[in-house]
Amino acid sequence: MKKLLYILIPIILLSCNKKELKIPVLAVKGIQELQDHSQIWMFFEVNNTDTIAKVNRKNTISSTHWIYNIDRKLPLKAIIPSISKFQYKHANGIHAKEGRFDYFSYADTISDKLSFVKFDGVVFKQDSILSKTYIKKNSDNYLNYYNINLTFNPKNTWINDAKMEDGELITTLLEFIDFSSEGNKTMLHLNFNQDLLYQDYLYYLTQIKSITNPGVLINNLEFIFDPAKVPDCGCD
Repeated sequence: MKKLLYILIPIILLSCNKKELKIPVLAVKGIQELQDHSQIWMFFEVNNTDTIAKVNRKNTISSTHWIYNIDRKLPLKAIIPSISKFQYKHANGIHAKEGRFDYFSYADTISDKLSFVKFDGVVFKQDSILSKTYIKKNSDNYLNYYNINLTFNPKNTWINDAKMEDGELITTLLEFIDFSSEGNKTMLHLNFNQDLLYQDYLYYLTQIKSITNPGVLINNLEFIFDPAKVPDCGCD
């Protein structure tokens, strides 16, 4: 049976089984039309005391774009392992087609429409190291950049070793780059606490992607870390 979407921002209903999925709500303009796509669904469920993602991807086709509809209340640790597996299947399926990408969906409150942000090419590193450690171990790859490590926790965000107050991340980041980069290309390295909710993850991701300075690059590696295994994450 073909699945039909009924969009009542920020709720998406999957008509064949009447499940409800609350997507993230963002005041961000994104892509609003995608032709030739398949849908992946990740629903919020609680099993005993554990929050889990109930996944539905039965009708995905490798030769189409893939749209990931993910409940905003899910933590990253519940969704990133599945997303990584689906990325691999999409890129390496028997009918995989060049020019077909992966997108996250969200409700755009500016246009009051369902919108999408592309995350194709992102590699999620789930081995609980921070980017600053990774850079030290792979320093030859990053010598030509002014490297900035951004860390996102449920209660705070950091630019290198400086904690940010609410609402000042992007302004402070751009001022910091302008003051410190000395004309070198800057690379941003993103670290996300695995307990961060998907709503907050997508908010921070779209904020970083909104930077249009051609001298600022974003590393395609995203570090998803377990705070219990990373003592210097500033998670408190």
